[in-house]
Amino acid sequence: MSEATATSRLGIVTIGQAPRSDLHDDLATLLDRRVEIVERGALDALTLEQIERCYPVSDQPQVLVSRMRDGRQVTIAEPDLEPLLDTAIRAMASDDGVDAIVVLCTGELPDYHDLGLPVLSPKRLVRHGIQALFPSGRLLVMSPESRQMENTRARWEAAGFSVETLSASPYGDPAELERAAHEAASLECDLLYLDCMGYTLSQRQRIAELSGRRTITPRQLVFSAANLLLA
Repeated sequence: MSEATATSRLGIVTIGQAPRSDLHDDLATLLDRRVEIVERGALDALTLEQIERCYPVSDQPQVLVSRMRDGRQVTIAEPDLEPLLDTAIRAMASDDGVDAIVVLCTGELPDYHDLGLPVLSPKRLVRHGIQALFPSGRLLVMSPESRQMENTRARWEAAGFSVETLSASPYGDPAELERAAHEAASLECDLLYLDCMGYTLSQRQRIAELSGRRTITPRQLVFSAANLLLA
């Protein structure tokens, strides 16, 4: 988007690498065309081999899944990612002239009140949105990795939901998403939530068709909020 037509600048910080080409088609649908996008990634300075060598996941229970700029999946433990992500967020706030920042992570984030601009947390936006829409509903949550499922269940049960979980990565074999969608069809739920910013709108549509379940991605809620804030 040219600067002549842009009225606001939205910073997008991914927990993987920028640019997130898998996001661009959806942003054309979800964001007002006058919002200019600026991207950074917490892992921009590293190769996948360096990440795997320097930040081995091993048996750590709290892991996050994202995407390298070439499309390969990357998995990193949440405690290892936190300082890298913090550096990327602060660099964007100070150097990129953005009006707000969206962090492509559904994990826990600090408030960042000291930055002087809004930093939108998908976790908080999604939790409050789903609590408002389905206050006593049965929630089915799809995570990218099976090792995330235990923490996912605990988090959403603490938010007051009856929860079932399953897993399939948005960055892997499409057949895995279809397998998970068929599994979802056999589980009782009022809403199927795809718990990663990596799930695309086209994946959401396919999963909804195969599962027969009302299905939502964090992209829908988070970028709707960004539109209200900026457009």
